[in-house]
Amino acid sequence: MERQKEGWEQFLEDGRGFHRTVLGGLKRPEVFTPEIIQNVAAMGIEKYLMAVFTRRGILPRNHTMGDLTAELKTFIPLPEDLEASLLYFDSLQNICSFDDFRITKPSAGDVGRFVEAINRVALLAETETGAARNNS
Repeated sequence: MERQKEGWEQFLEDGRGFHRTVLGGLKRPEVFTPEIIQNVAAMGIEKYLMAVFTRRGILPRNHTMGDLTAELKTFIPLPEDLEASLLYFDSLQNICSFDDFRITKPSAGDVGRFVEAINRVALLAETETGAARNNS
């Protein structure tokens, strides 16, 4: 019988699943458009960050990339370029307000930035949670 995962472990596993999808999607650009890569990467990043938060017993107030980044910075120093990349996700989508609802489609040139962001957040999550990398 498989052991039930703790909350942070499930978030980490979910992040890894989205991460694998992003990396696999790079091989199928006709299906995985920049917009799809952006959204799947954002979901993976959110899951990875939730693993870090829940491992520490913290529940973030909000789940926008800006809010998650701001809360993360209260206990982990983030490189400025990674913070800028995470905030870039929010600059493309403002879907939490009826008054300022907007979606800007990313370009093909943005895909590398999304992949680099999820790769770096994955490493951060693996380090912060103390989890061994599962490459399966």
